[in-house]
Amino acid sequence: MQLDCPSCGTRDVRVSRPHGLADYLKSWVGVSRLRCRRCNYRWETSVWASGSWRYARCPRCYRQELTSWMEHYYNPPRWTRFLLRLGAHPQRCEVCRCNFASFRSRKDNFAWRHQTRAEAVPPTPDQVTQDRETALLAGQTPPVEESGDQMP
Repeated sequence: MQLDCPSCGTRDVRVSRPHGLADYLKSWVGVSRLRCRRCNYRWETSVWASGSWRYARCPRCYRQELTSWMEHYYNPPRWTRFLLRLGAHPQRCEVCRCNFASFRSRKDNFAWRHQTRAEAVPPTPDQVTQDRETALLAGQTPPVEESGDQMP
């Protein structure tokens, strides 16, 4: 499924209401209409694309990055409890915070992926000397090296 907006590239999308009988019938066979919340662009996507039909997906936002939840921390509706008793797996979409049950397995466990920050590279002795010379020529005080035994 294509969950990225083709117009602006964001994943801030929602399921669009069907406009007419054709859209309603397409939704029964797995072809859905999504709408971007930022640029209001509407496009059609299919659950049959790229084998995504094999895995569980959120019923609200159609994402497949899911985790699980425990029944004793959440009071599910009767239908969800019934599905759990039949052997469905408890699934949770962390983006829209929807708890549901599905017989399909998760594609992968969801983890918030933080960008790794590059660590600051310590300056070489040549750069320190060059910075001091530049500061002296500009009439500024030279940068002080950091060490633990200096007084503030």
